Amino acid sequence: MNGQWISALLCVASVTLSGDTVSYKKDKEIPLPGSGGFDYLSVDATGHRLLVAHSGAVDVLDIDKGEVLGKVEGVDGAHGAIIVADVDKGFATSGKKNMLLVFDTKTLKVTKEIPTGANPDAVLYVATTKEVWTMNHSGGTITCVDASSLEVKATIEVGGKLEFAQEYAAKGMVFVNAEDKSFVGAIDAKTHKLTASYPLAPAAEPTGMACDQKNGLLFCGCDKKLAVVDIASGKVIATPDIGGGCDAVAFDAELGLVFASCGDGTTTIVRVVDAKTFEVAGKIDTAPGARTCTLDAKTHKLYVGAGTRGKDDVRVLVFSPEAKAVPASGPKK
Repeated sequence: MNGQWISALLCVASVTLSGDTVSYKKDKEIPLPGSGGFDYLSVDATGHRLLVAHSGAVDVLDIDKGEVLGKVEGVDGAHGAIIVADVDKGFATSGKKNMLLVFDTKTLKVTKEIPTGANPDAVLYVATTKEVWTMNHSGGTITCVDASSLEVKATIEVGGKLEFAQEYAAKGMVFVNAEDKSFVGAIDAKTHKLTASYPLAPAAEPTGMACDQKNGLLFCGCDKKLAVVDIASGKVIATPDIGGGCDAVAFDAELGLVFASCGDGTTTIVRVVDAKTFEVAGKIDTAPGARTCTLDAKTHKLYVGAGTRGKDDVRVLVFSPEAKAVPASGPKK
């Protein structure tokens, strides 16, 4: 096999479907200057920007141009960042400060610091209550902040080392991964109460999470497994294989594809055939350390964070589909 073919295979992930093929091609790599680690990525759909938690800051990128626009500085131990369009405010977790930082969406200047539990990690906007929630990794708690008044409304005791969370809007519920205890905590968003814990066995150590709002499913990125949880029953209904070192999961609702980005240099693509059937549809070769990702639902592009701990090589890899997926049974008639 010559070098040209090897290069093509590294940049394209072909997903074989019944009667059709979907391919993901690497469009570009966007370097993020500065040393230190990186964590979650998120898309600001309104401003069409990409936010990347990067060491002591949050890098803000222009998605269309693939360029860094600026930074939210002073986010010591940055883990996650989001922009809430409803209130035109940005929010970022500072793990080392034990703070949720509020920043101006235009100037990117921090305007307020709000105390949280120990080591806030993932951050989520909960539309049901119009609150911003921080998943406090070391504290095992969730801090709930009113997105408008910026007042702390509640602290939820969950237990365990908390990772990513998702809102299931249809039922006003929020679900969060407890990595060390290998369960998903189910929380009533309005009462701020933990109502149930769903064990993920035979999968373990959940980190990333995505939600299929239509089919009522959670996708939890675990140790070499993607645990698919039926929300109605709280049961694990499938555990397709993924790579090692998963730290994020993204879901393309229109294409019915789940992406599990893993530190071993692969992103596994799992296809939702129906509410009970799931198949590994292919893998994208990314880069060693490429463990976090996010999806732009508008363009279907996948953004993967990559880098080597201790080196100045943090970058965002951008992948786009060359063709849209079709159901395994063929196109709808």
